[in-house]
Amino acid sequence: MCEILLAVWSDPEPAPTVLDWAGRLERFGLGGFGWGIAWLEGGRIVAHRFPGRLDEDARGASQLSSVRSTRYLVHLRRPSQLSTIQLADTQPFVDAEAGLAFAHNGRFDRAEEMRGRFAGRLFGRADSEVGFQLFASLRAQGVSPRAALVATHRELEGSANLALLPATGTPLIYHGAPANQVWRFRLDGAEVATTGLHSSDEALFDLCFPDALGRRRLMPAEVAEVVRADGDQAEGPIPRPAVSNLGPASS
Repeated sequence: MCEILLAVWSDPEPAPTVLDWAGRLERFGLGGFGWGIAWLEGGRIVAHRFPGRLDEDARGASQLSSVRSTRYLVHLRRPSQLSTIQLADTQPFVDAEAGLAFAHNGRFDRAEEMRGRFAGRLFGRADSEVGFQLFASLRAQGVSPRAALVATHRELEGSANLALLPATGTPLIYHGAPANQVWRFRLDGAEVATTGLHSSDEALFDLCFPDALGRRRLMPAEVAEVVRADGDQAEGPIPRPAVSNLGPASS
């Protein structure tokens, strides 16, 4: 029952812009049990995470006030199991060496079955971290980012909206959680992808983003590129392929 926000600008934008948007999602969504943000800085992925509400994280807001970046990924958490409320379970997850941040909304049905496969690489108890490690392992094997997102959901089953913020390459969003629709739109010069407050209507725009332009729902199993370069963007559904640590941070 989490929310994901991915925003991309052509030129660096202050982090408080994204924090304001995320605050709206937290207010009307089901988050409040941990939040985090990852961004691109000097060619690497940097992250800040906090195990409580965004609006309670005054220190984080102060530290982020001077951040400027062209790419941000935000995750607002409401875990399926409240026993997993700790910093290690808070997203986005970051692999500093691989240069990526990863976020998941939904529930992976086979996470516990596959947890032992990543023994020694897991720091928390959330099913989302199993998905993160599976995705990272697929990327290490040379699977493309698009295919790795789809394969992660295919192998772990259940429901999954997934977001990827890479240090190099294109940010991606994948829709595979029917209960929380993913939307694409443009706002204040940014290309934005976000989950929809677990509301089947368009309350996301009525309550949070009334000025959003070019609103479009993602189709099931669609992977979309989130880019903002001279107004161009590329996106589209792809077929499901057959597929037999935490970095700098402050599921």
